[in-house]
Amino acid sequence: MRLSTCLLAFGVLSNVFSPSTDLLFADEPATLSVATSKPPEEVAEPIRASLDDKVLKLSSGGKPFFEFWFRKALPLATQPADGMLVPETLTEGAVLGVLRVDENRRDFRDEELPKGIYVIRLGLQPEDGNHQGSAPSRTFALLIPAKQDTKLDPLPRKELLKAASATNAAHHPSNLNLQPVDSTDGQFPRLGELNDGKHQVVFLKLPARMGEKGNVTTLTFAIVYAGTGNI
Repeated sequence: MRLSTCLLAFGVLSNVFSPSTDLLFADEPATLSVATSKPPEEVAEPIRASLDDKVLKLSSGGKPFFEFWFRKALPLATQPADGMLVPETLTEGAVLGVLRVDENRRDFRDEELPKGIYVIRLGLQPEDGNHQGSAPSRTFALLIPAKQDTKLDPLPRKELLKAASATNAAHHPSNLNLQPVDSTDGQFPRLGELNDGKHQVVFLKLPARMGEKGNVTTLTFAIVYAGTGNI
């Protein structure tokens, strides 16, 4: 598939979505736990060294399906206003963390997300008429198989989209939507719902800083683990 087609597909167009309710919502309610655990050995050392040793584990029926390791400090491009994630906060293509998918799932576009280990990088939805109203935010966690992603530096957009398009039959960038939250108050991390219950999310408040010697602040947002862009 040509890159131009991938760019269009990354728009997560609302008319191509159909919720996969049998997999995403028929499961037993998800539970969230946090534990100390080293990141997977399969992750390249430059990326692995940047990760915290806390794993956020999402489980259903007593079995994990998503395990997240985030960076010790997310690399800020600009200081976050009120501690919130907006498209300008982080550089597109930057590493956010690592995700282990313990069983086959579906992503935000309802494409297959095979079991495996993925590097999470920030992706930004283009601002054009093709994408208007297709998702509640422009910020996405793009998922690249860890064996194919070995450098900590941000990936250029063309390379980013190509690398994230290797895991499903549609050759579409695998992704989870990152959504804004109303408040930085309360307990983090925690489970919840957004958009009238259409999206099941984990509310996150993660360390972040500008540069290696910048002051550490926090960045608050939600990551969608179930539900699609058909809103």
